[in-house]
Amino acid sequence: MKAFIESLSLGSGAVLLAILSVGLVCLLCSLSPKSLHKVWVVVVPFALAYCLYWSPVWLDADRSEFYQALLRSEYHTWQFMIVPWYLAGAIPSAAIVFKLGRHVR
Repeated sequence: MKAFIESLSLGSGAVLLAILSVGLVCLLCSLSPKSLHKVWVVVVPFALAYCLYWSPVWLDADRSEFYQALLRSEYHTWQFMIVPWYLAGAIPSAAIVFKLGRHVR
C-alpha cells in the first residue's frame, strides 16, 4: 500500500482524489440532510487529501524515531501539495452537489 501511495504523482493523486471525493460526497449527501451537503464538499476532499499526503509517514511507523523525525520534516516542507489535491476533489464534488441540488428542484 505504501509503495502505491508513494508512486502517485501530482496528477495521478489528483485523479484518485477526485474520484474518491465525488463518490464519498455523493454517498454522504444521499444519507444526510440537505443542510450538510456544503459541509461535505469542503470536509471530505480536505480529509482525503490530508490522509493521502501523510499516509507514507504514518505507514512507516515501524522505523526508528530518528528516521520518523527526518521523514516528517521532509513532508512538512512539501505540505502545500495538499492544496492541489484538495482542489481536485473539492471542485468536482461541488459541481456534483450543485447539479444534484438543481436536479431535485
